[in-house]
Amino acid sequence: IEKFQNFKIRRLIKKNFIKYILISIFSFLIDIILFQIFNYFLSIFINYEAIILSTIIARILSSLFNYYFNSHFVFKRYSNIIFKRYLLLVIINMFTSSILVYLINKYYTDIYAVIIKLIVDGVIFVVNYLIQKKADGKDYLMKNY
Repeated sequence: IEKFQNFKIRRLIKKNFIKYILISIFSFLIDIILFQIFNYFLSIFINYEAIILSTIIARILSSLFNYYFNSHFVFKRYSNIIFKRYLLLVIINMFTSSILVYLINKYYTDIYAVIIKLIVDGVIFVVNYLIQKKADGKDYLMKNY
């Protein structure tokens, strides 16, 4: 019986992790695609500042998608406290990403903004993971769900 329970638990964890990865990939794609669309249209009117505004709009929309699907289909748990922590992380990431992409694009104009955003967001993703993991030896977000 114990082996069967361990198998069921591992299968559930693996299934949830796969859902988490898929939702993260879709969130990432939504973020990048919306960034590219908004940046294309906004840059007609406001040049470099379009990067900041495009990043903010895309990140808000992709984060809402990410939170909704993770809280309802992966962790099946949500509360005001969890949402506030998630929102704080999103805001910090959003402003860090927008400012870094803006500054790098301003000085390296020959590189497409979307390429810069991919690199910056990739670094932010790794840093977030390391910070969350170091919080108390476990994945911080997983612990709160």
